[in-house]
Amino acid sequence: MAGDSTRPRPALPPGVERPQWHHRPLAPGELRRIPDLVRDSLSLIGRRWRPFAEFTVIGVAGYLVAFVMLFLGLNALLGGQFFSRISELTDPTADVWADFDAWLESFDVTPTTAAFVLLFAFGLACCVGFLVQEIAISRMALDDVQGRPSDFGETLAASVRRLPKVFAFLVGLGLVIGVAGCGIGVLLLWLARPLGIVWLLTSWLALVVFFPLLTIYFVMAYVEPRIPSPRRWWRLIRGRKAAIWGRVMLLGIAANVIAVGLAEALGVLPLPALYGDLVINAVVFPLIFMLSAVVHLLMYADLITRDDPVPLEADSPS
Repeated sequence: MAGDSTRPRPALPPGVERPQWHHRPLAPGELRRIPDLVRDSLSLIGRRWRPFAEFTVIGVAGYLVAFVMLFLGLNALLGGQFFSRISELTDPTADVWADFDAWLESFDVTPTTAAFVLLFAFGLACCVGFLVQEIAISRMALDDVQGRPSDFGETLAASVRRLPKVFAFLVGLGLVIGVAGCGIGVLLLWLARPLGIVWLLTSWLALVVFFPLLTIYFVMAYVEPRIPSPRRWWRLIRGRKAAIWGRVMLLGIAANVIAVGLAEALGVLPLPALYGDLVINAVVFPLIFMLSAVVHLLMYADLITRDDPVPLEADSPS
């Protein structure tokens, strides 16, 4: 479509300007090309690098706290053997790899309340840290796209207030997917094995098809005043499903290849095994999550130009 078919945008307050993108104007609902999407994402990150870095530090902190809980939980679950037995993996005098299965079976598993509490805390800390990072970056990126001023403190406060709703939504979605996919699949495997296998394969295929499209739903949940209805999400992505799927999958695969490459490159540093991998992952993957959050937000920003834009209102404190 011609550039002059774009919807007129409302006037901005004096002294506030929208970012200037270096590509042709887009028609309502049209997604920018992949090279433009990457370039505009990097440009936006460059403009907002300081608060984005601070939000990413929150994600890293949640990740590190989570894995401290994980190690302590595993140590409690394995009767205090975790740290001493894991060190055997990097001990050149210990012939663990010769009979790895026997080494695994030698652990004394002792389920305790403390172990389960610590393992639950691991999952919770990991989710909370990265969710706050994703919500905050998405909200500030949308402010940038729409030319609205925002600062770190206000965005962080709004993101923390938004967190319980988003967390409940994701837990509910995870339960639905788990029950519909794995739960029914296991039941069918018990009743009729071939039917169970077909169900699990179909569920996996459906997840591959629909999960990339759900990234737009997640952004909507992060930045819109209310958790959106599935009908509004489906209406927003209509006619753009293949384009969304292709961008999310292609850029997601590229980002993960880069992340793994960076992790391997940093792996040459003289860091202890296991703990070194933990530190490397804490540095690399939060940066990839930051880029992914901006990419998905820009796709959402393109889509809402053909819909009635939903204002990013501050959530009222509970």
